[in-house]
Amino acid sequence: MTQHVFCGPTLSGDEVRAVVPDAIVHPPIRHGDALRLDTGPGDIVLIVDGVFHQSAAVRHKEILALIAARTAVAGCSSMGALRAAELDAFGMIGIGEVYRRYRSGETDADADVAVTHTQGGRIEQLSLAMVDLEAHLDDACRDGAVDRGEHAALAAALRGVHYTERSPQRFAALRAPGIDAFRAWLDARPDLRGAKHRDALTALRLLAEDGITTAAPGPWTKRAWRTEYLRDWTARHRGIIYKGRHITRTAHAQYRQIFDPEHPRRRRRLVLSWIGGATGPDDRSPQEVLDAALDAAAASGLRLADLTPEQRRHWLTADEDDLEPAEALARILVRSTAAGPVTPGSDWPQAAPDSAITAAIAHAFAVNDRAAAHGVTIDGLETESVRTFLRGLWGLDGADPETLTAAARDRGFRNFEGAAEICRQFILAELGDALWHHLDPRM
Repeated sequence: MTQHVFCGPTLSGDEVRAVVPDAIVHPPIRHGDALRLDTGPGDIVLIVDGVFHQSAAVRHKEILALIAARTAVAGCSSMGALRAAELDAFGMIGIGEVYRRYRSGETDADADVAVTHTQGGRIEQLSLAMVDLEAHLDDACRDGAVDRGEHAALAAALRGVHYTERSPQRFAALRAPGIDAFRAWLDARPDLRGAKHRDALTALRLLAEDGITTAAPGPWTKRAWRTEYLRDWTARHRGIIYKGRHITRTAHAQYRQIFDPEHPRRRRRLVLSWIGGATGPDDRSPQEVLDAALDAAAASGLRLADLTPEQRRHWLTADEDDLEPAEALARILVRSTAAGPVTPGSDWPQAAPDSAITAAIAHAFAVNDRAAAHGVTIDGLETESVRTFLRGLWGLDGADPETLTAAARDRGFRNFEGAAEICRQFILAELGDALWHHLDPRM
């Protein structure tokens, strides 16, 4: 069983390890982090903190993907409480007072748990969350520092302040009865934490005492809940660690698209099989695959004879005007999927990453980092130089634009220009020693 905790600044890593020594501590969760995890039955993910302003927040479908994999997912305090209130009906576990307030509707603003904080390393909080300020007001009222009327006035005034400005240093500008007394009460308690921290400690104790368990996935997992967006996010974030680098499925696919001379043939078979209704790779002959795809196209009302000359020319080159109708339509089917919203075969079982490709990608990224230290970045490469390299790689030196476009579409790109942009991330490694001699003649 593996226990993951996403936190900061509500909890520090030291606080987590003091209660759950074997927990894997992560920074505040953001889009893609949940998909990077390799979790399954018996594993637990506790979400305390997450980002949403400076980076895309963790999507609901990412959490559902963990739950569908029989991973227990719990949330509290901040982003965790928000997502738990939204997803508890689907199996996410909510913990603590902040979660309860969101679930009941007593609190409904995302900004009520938001704070500003430092980045990287030890995360330090720079402002106060509204849910914590309201808890502090409750305590100050019980201590007699403010009365009920001042409590209500202060809460209204603080709620009118943007979350990035909610700090004791800024309270002096507030014009609300009781503000001076409340500031003095806070100043006398420099180590005061709040509801978010209390809830996080409660969640840690439950984690340590095996109080967070996996429930059987609900009936929603039997429905078509996975979207093309989720499949794309998964490909872009899930992968393997190789020599300290995270190599994603998308990077693998892009490398094959660029460098594998057999990729157009393999992609053609995949696309036509998928159009023909296959649910995974099979051993049918190329002709059987083609026939099934053409039958499916005809059943959907697509026939080559129904296309205008302009439509044919959009997908076929001048040299392909005399193709047999079946072959012409097959090429149109394959190329058109490169521009569509759905990736053919994305829901098929995924093959294990090729180790040689993984090593090549890691090497390319390492070269990029080394070159960047010398002031050379992949974004700074001349566009025409990248395109010249790619034309040579594909054996298309001197090819006209429509031939380049067709070749790119056969590999799954929208156009040749887009393929060249993907090629940027790999091109420096292809230059070999010549790159380093150019950057530093002493090498």
